Amino acid sequence: MAIPPSSCSLFIQIWVDTNALQNGQTTGVYLVDNNLNHGSANEGTVNLSTNVPVGTNICWSLLNISPTSDTILSIENFGNASVFGASGTPQFYNATTWTGQVQAAGTANYNITFNAQIPNQSGITTTVNPALSVH
Repeated sequence: MAIPPSSCSLFIQIWVDTNALQNGQTTGVYLVDNNLNHGSANEGTVNLSTNVPVGTNICWSLLNISPTSDTILSIENFGNASVFGASGTPQFYNATTWTGQVQAAGTANYNITFNAQIPNQSGITTTVNPALSVH
């Protein structure tokens, strides 16, 4: 069962400029979190490195930069990482929101694959590979 976003203390947002997005490319994709003052780095890039304590509940959200766009965004998959521990791997909450918990100290990259379905066109699939540094 997914952690409800209201139980999260860390929020990572994936902003997508669907006008710049190309299949398999990360152009037009920007990751940010609400933890910059606590050691996160590379805000606004696909190489976001989030610094958090063990036990933190995290909410990932996928957002379109253009509020008038009719492109449908959805997170398709999360790769596993050692910092998620035995049961912390992010889980589907809804099409654009997944939640999880970091349960082990260390630093690890993880994959997030998402899809942008532009009406009357084929879908665009993109994978980003941010990092978590857990202490």
